[in-house]
Amino acid sequence: MTRKHLAALWVALSLVGCGGGSSGFGATPGGAQDISLARTKIDQGVVPSPEDFVVEGLYSEHDLPLDGPPCEQVLCLRTATGIAPAIDTGRQEVFVQVGFSSGVDPATFHRKPLDVALVIDHSGSMGGEPMEAVKAAARTLVDKLNENDTLSLVIFDNTASTLVAQGGVKDRAALKRSIDTIHEAGGTCIECGLREGFKQLATRQVEPSRARRLFLFTDAMPNVGATGDGEFMDLLRDNSQKGLDTTVFGVNVAFGQELVTKMSAVRGSNYYYLGNAEQTRKVFDEDFDFLVTPIAYDLKMALTPAEGTRVEAVYGLPGVEPGVSEAVMEVSTVFLSRRRGAVLVRLSRPEQGQVPPNQQLVSSAFSFSAAEGNSSTGVSLTASYEGSEPLASSEAWYSQRTVRKTVALTNFILGARRACEQWNKGEKAQAREVADRTAALLRSEAEVLDDAPLRAEAELANKLAALMAR
Repeated sequence: MTRKHLAALWVALSLVGCGGGSSGFGATPGGAQDISLARTKIDQGVVPSPEDFVVEGLYSEHDLPLDGPPCEQVLCLRTATGIAPAIDTGRQEVFVQVGFSSGVDPATFHRKPLDVALVIDHSGSMGGEPMEAVKAAARTLVDKLNENDTLSLVIFDNTASTLVAQGGVKDRAALKRSIDTIHEAGGTCIECGLREGFKQLATRQVEPSRARRLFLFTDAMPNVGATGDGEFMDLLRDNSQKGLDTTVFGVNVAFGQELVTKMSAVRGSNYYYLGNAEQTRKVFDEDFDFLVTPIAYDLKMALTPAEGTRVEAVYGLPGVEPGVSEAVMEVSTVFLSRRRGAVLVRLSRPEQGQVPPNQQLVSSAFSFSAAEGNSSTGVSLTASYEGSEPLASSEAWYSQRTVRKTVALTNFILGARRACEQWNKGEKAQAREVADRTAALLRSEAEVLDDAPLRAEAELANKLAALMAR
């Protein structure tokens, strides 16, 4: 009988002057920061759309630290590796997690003074609870600003108008009264609101010691002016180059998730969905100083798979095509965070035979620009097989506990998307089977890891499966 051996992928990350430990703050890529829209729909008894499950959003909700020495730089990267079946194919795949952390000292950190353009969608589709939720969030935002910050208030329906011109945050009560006057009416010209908000921000001089950011509250259902995602992304890109960044806050269960996911991938941008009062509290009370603090831009990794191995997918970043000979991955912005974020690279071996010992499976090079103008280059990563025999196709191996959790979260997204896609096509039985299998996997991994946040995701997967069992 052949003796079983665990196969190992050894991943080494060389980053000059920087480790990737779990002390201090974390760091997360920009873009979507949650999957609260999917959670809200499931809680309301609605099967979500596949695109509501945004993998980078789910990663950002979890703390995914990788072991290593303390981080001593503004941004540190580290890796861990797993070999495990992917839920969508059932094949054994190689997963390489790139983890993010930061050496910014919590004891001395203070966000920069802010110039804020508060841009609120008050179109007819925002009527009722969504409008009240936005006004409550806007009042909370006013409370988070101080005497060093400035604010303008812009509203839009078919057109845009400025209720409060850019100026110092002095009379909070007056600002809140202006917010209270907002009522729903008309169509949705997001382009109008963005242009007027950026116009207000542009009245402030560019100062390295200050940050300028537009906060857009909307249900992302434009029907006046620009309606294509490319037009919005061009507008955001043009203003980002001028130092005017954007945070989108989504509201309303009838929400344009796909549009905002693309918009929030623009340099300097991020996105949150405000599904309920607790979510709003956490974003503004716990995360506000972080969501306005980019620490690095233009993080790039050119990843080259070894012969016989290919890039199957990259999770946590848009735009990487499967099967490419070189995967060029770009993180436009990395933000300071309470949590350590992640990107996961999935490699497949079309020839599912044995992997020769010490075979290098992937190599890559990293570079990024720090927000304060410094750059880091010469960062390299390799992943090699070091076992004497391959891992049996029915087994799994992980170099760290965290990468096991990250793989489980990824399988949750893959399974949920597939189940919802089949459900929306009318393939009910197939959808139920995938949903049940996904929930079972999450329950098993949560118990093995004894991880409370993963148990919460397992419960969400259970709820989705129950919806499809009706």
